Amino acid sequence: MNLPWKKPASAQPSEEPDAASERTISSRSASGVGAASIVAAAAGFIILVIAGNHLRPAEYAQFSVFWGALFGIFGVLSGIQSETTRAVRSVETQGGVPGSAQQHPSVLANGVLVGTILAAIILASSWLWAPSVLGGNTPWLLPALAGAAVAYSGHSALAGASAGSQDWNLYSKLMSAEAVFRLATVGTVALLGVGLLGLELACALAAVLWLVFLLVSPAARHAAVSRADVPRTAYMKQTGHAMLSSSATAALIVGFPVILSFTSSAQELASAGGLLLAIQLTRAPIMVPLQAFQGVAIAAFVNQRDRGVHALFKPAALFLAVGVAGAIAAGLLGPWLMELLFPGKYEVPAWLLATLTFDAALMAVLTLTGTATLAVGKHGGYSAGWVSGTVVSVLCLLLPLPLSIRAAVALAAGPAVGAVIHVTSIVRLGKSAAASPA
Repeated sequence: MNLPWKKPASAQPSEEPDAASERTISSRSASGVGAASIVAAAAGFIILVIAGNHLRPAEYAQFSVFWGALFGIFGVLSGIQSETTRAVRSVETQGGVPGSAQQHPSVLANGVLVGTILAAIILASSWLWAPSVLGGNTPWLLPALAGAAVAYSGHSALAGASAGSQDWNLYSKLMSAEAVFRLATVGTVALLGVGLLGLELACALAAVLWLVFLLVSPAARHAAVSRADVPRTAYMKQTGHAMLSSSATAALIVGFPVILSFTSSAQELASAGGLLLAIQLTRAPIMVPLQAFQGVAIAAFVNQRDRGVHALFKPAALFLAVGVAGAIAAGLLGPWLMELLFPGKYEVPAWLLATLTFDAALMAVLTLTGTATLAVGKHGGYSAGWVSGTVVSVLCLLLPLPLSIRAAVALAAGPAVGAVIHVTSIVRLGKSAAASPA
């Protein structure tokens, strides 16, 4: 069926998928996304190294909390990307849906609207959280966070539309360019000798880069006119589900330092620079590439809906195996690497580095199961898994234990509980489909 908003063939991106690629990403495209994810992971890692060396440990703890708040907001907005990917891919694979262009919203306009609403909520609620999270730099950092929320919502919608239409070339460029631009701004600020506030503002600035793509890239403009597979009200509801889930996702993946700031004393937090740095460094090698591949994963799981939970077995086993191997390596080499990268600044025991590395693999499994749950249309189960995992992690942080042990337990228990809920949701869907009459 031809939709009223369907782009003519001449307007389509240059790489048209062949019959085989309708079910899976091509090796060339996968290599492009893989390379972009490596670039993004390396850029983020280098930023942490720059900040860890440029700032005093107490300042790094504050930087880590701001980093968690900023990327927590970006993580919430990634729900826009996930739902946009699903919606646009559904239009592509099902040949469209009945209705007019007016009934089916522009995914980019919808994304920016949602980002603007989130920015208003950030500003209106700031009196509750900003003093403890942003500290003395609140007058500068609060508008920066709100502005970054509006800007990044457009990035999320554009990236989701490119993934849904399987334009992996554009998707890869968006991902890598944003990360490299952030690294360049942070590196420039550090070279100029600017302190904590300058590094924090530099991190937020990269959220606007997608606007440059709209100006210079025909592929980006093509993706920008994509529309959802359902009418506006239903799409907003589904986007809300995805963002509720991504809020919990963000809390566990990148917003964890913010949670620690609420569940720890000021003295504990000031001395937690090494712990926070270790959490971020052990996660980056596995979580940044995985998050980069989420658009690929959602499109792939949409194409494999008939396989149900079986589509999860191999990738989940791979992540757990990588987690075990990484934990062993972190335990043996981690303290030496910390001293090499940050001489004389941070002491993190080998057992904690090993545990946090395996915890990162559990987080990767939770991300994978959540992606699969969203792809098969179980938005409620997707939300339940992430929210439950976050609640369990927060409860673990309230245990009367040393901060490092509380953090390690929280980062293991929450993801494990959330993944079980996701898998259960997919299994129930399969049983329901099998029991329904043909």
